[in-house]
Amino acid sequence: MADQHNRRNAAWRAAQDWRQRAQSASRWRGPKLFLAWLVFGVLMVMGLIIALVFLLIGWIAMPFLRHRLRKRTEHMRAQAQAAADRAAGRSSRSGSRGDGRGNVIEGDYSVEDKNNDR
Repeated sequence: MADQHNRRNAAWRAAQDWRQRAQSASRWRGPKLFLAWLVFGVLMVMGLIIALVFLLIGWIAMPFLRHRLRKRTEHMRAQAQAAADRAAGRSSRSGSRGDGRGNVIEGDYSVEDKNNDR
């Protein structure tokens, strides 16, 4: 009785048809699976090679980029020092030391002995 009910059910019939079609195509399952794995493997190897090439290019370019960034940083520091000198009313040529430490305030200084504080 349940078997007759299942034969009249449209979903059951569609599932049976799908099962029969899947079983008839099973002779191609092995070669299709092998071909899919082969294509996947080839794509993975190609991706790995491309990634290694880009990594190598990055390693080669790194010293050049570091040199350029160092030059840019030195230029920005020189501009900032010149701007600070102009803001303080000093010219960047007169009175400025080349070591980047700035100017020394001139005046009379005396060193007091610590023993006299007692």
